[in-house]
Amino acid sequence: MTSFRVDVVTVDDWRRLRDIRLTALKTDPTAFLGRHETEAAFAEQRWRQEFERGEWHVMDAADKGPGRQDVGLLGVTRLPGTPTWGCYLEYLWVAPGVRRAGVASNLLRTVLDRLHHSGVRTAWVYILDGNTPAMRLHQRFGFQSIGDVQPLPDDPGRSEERLRLRLD
Repeated sequence: MTSFRVDVVTVDDWRRLRDIRLTALKTDPTAFLGRHETEAAFAEQRWRQEFERGEWHVMDAADKGPGRQDVGLLGVTRLPGTPTWGCYLEYLWVAPGVRRAGVASNLLRTVLDRLHHSGVRTAWVYILDGNTPAMRLHQRFGFQSIGDVQPLPDDPGRSEERLRLRLD
């Protein structure tokens, strides 16, 4: 039986963040704005800078055997000027081997509960066009479109839509 745990990784865990992000980019290259080749070239200092933008939540799984394996990732970040009562969710990813087993819902629920208890009242997320599973997941949690759709800077033929969830 597999058990799951969600950790908030720290700046000293930058290798853990790097490893799971690179795995996500390699596994699902069209699901994110980042590129595996670009981020694989980041030096340690660049990975440590990711923690200045916010928190990184990593879900790991343990079977009956030894060891744990990172199977999910969700960032909680703030743009310059974002109020302390708000945040952005980004980079939600779940490993293919545990998809469709409620892992994404578990990860998202855990992070949203932590945010609510910390005083965050509003969370925003951008969903890339065509990412229907991500859109459905967030809508099930109550995220709603706020009518903010913007083209991607590097690919004007694609866009992303901003959704909002009020946690209060």
